[in-house]
Amino acid sequence: MKNIALIFGISLISYTANAQIDYSTEIAPIFTNNCNSCHGGGANNFDSSPYDDLISSTSPSNRYNKKHIIPNDAAGSPLVDKIEASPDFGSRMPQGGQLSTDEIAKIKQWINEGANEQVQTSNEVVTDYPDKFELLGNYPNPFNPSTVVQFRSPVSSEFKITVYNANGQQVNSLVGRAVVGQNDFSVNLSDQPSGVYFYRIRAISNVSSSMIGSGKMTLIK
Repeated sequence: MKNIALIFGISLISYTANAQIDYSTEIAPIFTNNCNSCHGGGANNFDSSPYDDLISSTSPSNRYNKKHIIPNDAAGSPLVDKIEASPDFGSRMPQGGQLSTDEIAKIKQWINEGANEQVQTSNEVVTDYPDKFELLGNYPNPFNPSTVVQFRSPVSSEFKITVYNANGQQVNSLVGRAVVGQNDFSVNLSDQPSGVYFYRIRAISNVSSSMIGSGKMTLIK
């Protein structure tokens, strides 16, 4: 009987530790109680509610320059950096206090599980991961002075965006790290005159680079 009880206890602990985090009952209340007073509706460069706005909320180019939440990558998500001690930019959030260790752990587990709005109810996890690099374009276009270049990546890799003017002269470049899935990166041409520009994106590995795509953008001041 002792062995049976021990096995049952271990199984119960394992099940509890691996249970998926539910957004509506475990994550949304954390944001409601701690974030919405300052960030509800997209204030202060972060939108904490509702879910669709939260998951698409993007940090400005002069800070993290990517979405606040990177599904399946809590360590690389700006939101996690801001709620933990000594963030890369600014002060720790929320202002006037801090989340509990349990709350932070729940948010990190939720993100690593895919940051889904609904708990997966089957053994088959639905993913939207691309099987190849795909350039989605840039928005807004025309723009002034910044535009966001979007592409999808099948792997986590270094990348380089190079911008050329109509004469083929390089006027800007941006090097960063892409995550699996969709990536959004801001390009600023505030120091350039109005006109048509062309950009090229390459994925970079230790030994080679491969073309992701190229496009045209129009700066109107």
